Amino acid sequence: MAPQLAIPAGGSGHPLRRNRSAPGRGGRRRVPDPGTHDNLRVQGLSLVRLAVVFALSTPLISAAAGPDFGRQVRPVLSDSCFSCHGPDAKSRMANLRLDTREGLLSKVVPGRPDESPLFQRITHANPALRMPPGRTLTEAQRDAIRSWIASGAKWEQHWSYSAPVRPEPPATKFKAWVRNPIDAFVAARLEKEGLKPSPEADRATLLRRVSLDLTGLPPTPRQVRAFLADKSPDAYEKVVDELLRSPHYGEKMAMSWLDLARYADTHGYHIDSHRDMFPWRDWVIKAFNDNMPFDRFVTDQLAGDLAPGATREQLIATGFNRNHMINFEGGAIAEEYLAEYVMDRAETTATVFLGMTMGCARCHDHKYDPVSQKDYYRFFAFFNSIDEKGLDGQRGNAKPFLVVDPGSEKEYAQIDAEMKTLREELDSPEARTAQAAWEKSQRDRRREPVKEGLAVHYEFDGSLADSSGHYRYARTGGTEPAFSAGMVAKAISLTVDDRLVLTDEVLLDEARPFTMALFVQPTHERSVRVLSKGPVEIVSDGSVAVPIGKRGALWRFRFGDIRFVTKDHVLFNRWTHVALRYDGSRKASGFSLYLNGQPAAVEILEQGGRARFSSGEPLAVSDYQGQMDDLRVYERALEEGEIARIALHEPAARLCEVPESKRSKEEKDRLKEYWLMWASPEPWKGKAEQVRRLQARRDHMDRFVATTMIMKEMETPRDSFVLARGDYRNRKEKVTAGVPSALPPLPKDAPANRLGLARWLVDPGHPLTARVTVNRFWQQYFGAGIVKTSEDFGSQGEPPSHPELLDWLATEFIRTGWDIRAMQRLIVTSATYRQSSRAPAALWERDPDNRLLARMSRFRLPAEIVRDNALAASGLLNPEMGGRGVFPYQPAGLWDEMAFGREFTAQRYTPSSGKDLYRRSMYTFWKRTVPPAALATFDAPDREKCTSRRAVTNTPLQALVLMNDPTYVEAARRLATGMLREGGATPEARIGYAFERVLARKALKEEIAVLREAAARQLRVYEADREAAARLLRNGESPADASLDAAELAAWTNVATMILNLDEAITKE
Repeated sequence: MAPQLAIPAGGSGHPLRRNRSAPGRGGRRRVPDPGTHDNLRVQGLSLVRLAVVFALSTPLISAAAGPDFGRQVRPVLSDSCFSCHGPDAKSRMANLRLDTREGLLSKVVPGRPDESPLFQRITHANPALRMPPGRTLTEAQRDAIRSWIASGAKWEQHWSYSAPVRPEPPATKFKAWVRNPIDAFVAARLEKEGLKPSPEADRATLLRRVSLDLTGLPPTPRQVRAFLADKSPDAYEKVVDELLRSPHYGEKMAMSWLDLARYADTHGYHIDSHRDMFPWRDWVIKAFNDNMPFDRFVTDQLAGDLAPGATREQLIATGFNRNHMINFEGGAIAEEYLAEYVMDRAETTATVFLGMTMGCARCHDHKYDPVSQKDYYRFFAFFNSIDEKGLDGQRGNAKPFLVVDPGSEKEYAQIDAEMKTLREELDSPEARTAQAAWEKSQRDRRREPVKEGLAVHYEFDGSLADSSGHYRYARTGGTEPAFSAGMVAKAISLTVDDRLVLTDEVLLDEARPFTMALFVQPTHERSVRVLSKGPVEIVSDGSVAVPIGKRGALWRFRFGDIRFVTKDHVLFNRWTHVALRYDGSRKASGFSLYLNGQPAAVEILEQGGRARFSSGEPLAVSDYQGQMDDLRVYERALEEGEIARIALHEPAARLCEVPESKRSKEEKDRLKEYWLMWASPEPWKGKAEQVRRLQARRDHMDRFVATTMIMKEMETPRDSFVLARGDYRNRKEKVTAGVPSALPPLPKDAPANRLGLARWLVDPGHPLTARVTVNRFWQQYFGAGIVKTSEDFGSQGEPPSHPELLDWLATEFIRTGWDIRAMQRLIVTSATYRQSSRAPAALWERDPDNRLLARMSRFRLPAEIVRDNALAASGLLNPEMGGRGVFPYQPAGLWDEMAFGREFTAQRYTPSSGKDLYRRSMYTFWKRTVPPAALATFDAPDREKCTSRRAVTNTPLQALVLMNDPTYVEAARRLATGMLREGGATPEARIGYAFERVLARKALKEEIAVLREAAARQLRVYEADREAAARLLRNGESPADASLDAAELAAWTNVATMILNLDEAITKE
């Protein structure tokens, strides 16, 4: 843990602006855009600011032309009237609609507001009759409605439901400032508002800004020096082109897409176990780097599997709509979750491509937008034909999935084909006849069960009773035992947290022979203990342990000074009968092990001592994960034939006695397996052994071969219905796939499936897709979209601040062939983007959220880039791309609260090691119920649902992460090492070295003075306490440079921490 640092606090103009929070306010608060170089922070809203905010969202009302209905009148009606007089028929009052032209104009007398029922009701003197009930419209809202009626009450469709029309860039007096059409639209608005653009940012700031925006990484000192030295007029454009060609461009572009697509490495819900979707994530990165046209980018993700001759890449792309959460909890209802998955796909698709809050129509007609409940379920029907299960994913990816490696896929296909042929042969009439004859022989022989010396016998057939005749019960320490289908009848299911005490009696003695036998089916890769006689805290004398390796279970036994291990492996998720026989000789040779009734080869590891057993301790099952059945302890050494009987013949005989007509499928399958394994003649026995070997190979591949979930259409699509109140049980009208009725219909030649839906979305005449997409691009650079509510282009969304600019960008995107890279270049080369973020106080007061774009927005970096920036600046960053998620440092125990001690994956957090600790943050393993702590602190979402805009907060925890998280402490140490080894001999040179790497600029004299004094002070502290210096330098896995003085390195590590903790270090200036 790094010590707390006393960073000098300064006023608003202090040269070192540290990351401050607002303690004492009781919660997280949004960070406003500071706007000025001295980091001005406004804590409250003045009346002037409130008035300006309203004015900026709506242009001034012209008495002659009247207010703009779509931008000034409809929002008032939407907020105040539509919930009772809108699209939702079930909540509609007085059978009146104010969201349609006919309904609204029926209550308006154009040109005469005082005679209009609408205006009369919103201004009624009687509060009981005034609308809306319970509150009164503001004077500005009433004036807007009055003026609109007075000017003729012109009705317009909601702006976003009409296709964009390409406007001409307007003329402006700031034409010398204009670099491309974006600037013309911005300049015209500034001119109208009586403002002017800000000067261009200094070159170092501009380079750092565009580098962070296009790659998510800061520029290197070499890049900074080269750019500052390049005096050519297109120097900046050359840098932009270089960044757009960087492979890290694709990573940066993918970050926001992962939020939209709710990408994670776990299934979510209660258990939240592991899944593999990284091939889809890597496809997204590659698509951006290849500059895949956006129309194809959309089509492949929504319907790549339906494309003629679909490629593997197109199939992987469809993982976009398999990123949703998946459930397999006990007690969950498959049909309910099938519906939930489809709803998630429909709502995510609507948010990402349409900017529509379609989920509001799941249970009833949308209260604000023209989306009926029937519209919702018609859209739902596009995604309701996937060949999937409602409950799936317990073993990893849920079907349908694709094997990523073509070679492995070929091997899977070959294994499956061979197994299919063999199983058909094993189910032939000849095989069934041979099995029937064997069953008859078993019934005729009716051997007596092996009972002599039986001291313990737990059948676990739904009970913990001992059936040996000793009238005892096992106990589980207060937890309710779980039973499931077993090897004989039922079996007990145990987790590593369970302890099953079988008996308190002393049964095992080193001087007396015994036999222990049971069926086990282990389900987890970890060392466990099956039976122990002694405390569970240690592997005591008398324990039987099961370390489970990657190929199966390797059985290890220790009795006092005698230790031996089996040479055979036991497969996971397969029943195995294990018997341990001891002759009482106290010698290693006195032990014999049997697997499935046959002697097992063992390797003696220690045999110089005696076998010893703990006394007075209960016989217990502990630290075991899996199922267990038919557990027995005999107070004698059984003969080999007797062991074979309890392993094979007794269970089979019991099943044979059940009439065939009354056997369950599980019983039939189990009996057949018995016959094939132990009693069948050739050729059946050989064929069964081939099946087992093939299955073992397939199981091994399942654990190590990467797959990814994909979309795959069912041969016969499911029927879709309107679900009353969104309840999967309450089916109403049957519906077919279709798009919202307020939007253009599907193209005439488009199929009514996901491929047709994709073609509809990227049709050049579509009113929403291009607008929504370019708006989200804009949001990446300016912190807010032209439509601030990037997830909602409907009536409740904020109107665009620059509607003509939005439409020009949308039409330009389509005109250029949906060229994503060209659109990014257009934005970042504009004069609007290149403005300084510094602004006078008057501009800050006039436009605190920078909606007019008179300056560049300044805001904190996204969570992933905060961390990546520290790693890159320090030299720790591992730039390797793609692959499975990694596990960087995080506080111990965070997952434990949400963990299940069963056979589920992703329940225990084990940090990565080596280079994987320093991968880019987008490759961090993302567990939905416990998202990466350091990233969540900086507002990374849990990705349970689609996220279009991240929250931006400022909390004390963020400063604590930057100062104490091992990643940042290690980064500070590595940066300090560079300062000492490469920065120079003087404090000034060392500080300059760090500033170039962290902030891409030279340090100011005032900053150098403060940090030089801090370094001297810290050095005195650590020279007096070298143990404290050693503790600090031990943070992180990478070793400290032993050639440097520990006190000096620790002192400069704290100086580096100060620099990494500056506001400027985690902010895009």
